Amino acid sequence: MGKIKGTKESSNEFLKIIKEWQVLEGKTIASADALVRKTNNLFVKTMMEMIKRDSEKHKVMQQMIIDNITKEAVHLSPDELLSIADLLEKHVAIEAKSIELAETALEKSELFFTHYILSYLIADEIKHHDMIDRLNEVKKAVVFVT
Repeated sequence: MGKIKGTKESSNEFLKIIKEWQVLEGKTIASADALVRKTNNLFVKTMMEMIKRDSEKHKVMQQMIIDNITKEAVHLSPDELLSIADLLEKHVAIEAKSIELAETALEKSELFFTHYILSYLIADEIKHHDMIDRLNEVKKAVVFVT
């Protein structure tokens, strides 16, 4: 597979936006590091570490977008997806159980900071579950197209 040409994403303007955003994520990481070093507050440190890790992940994903356009286009074959179908289903079940446990913990929590962190964790678990569900949708689309 080669570069993706002739799409809105392949425009210089689009690539410039993604690269600029990627630079900002780097600044977010540096800012979070500075805040972690500046405070002794465990809650602030933890939140800044989470933001830092999310920004690191964003930079990796942005680089994948850039590479997808400028180097090699992402591709998935039905065989690739079908070979991991069982593992994807197991992962969906694990994420669903995680959400269930987190929501139960949230119902039983009373402290503000516990509630705050549990809400954040639930949002992450829901996002993970949705990502795997979307991968299953891709699997179905790729299988039906070919």
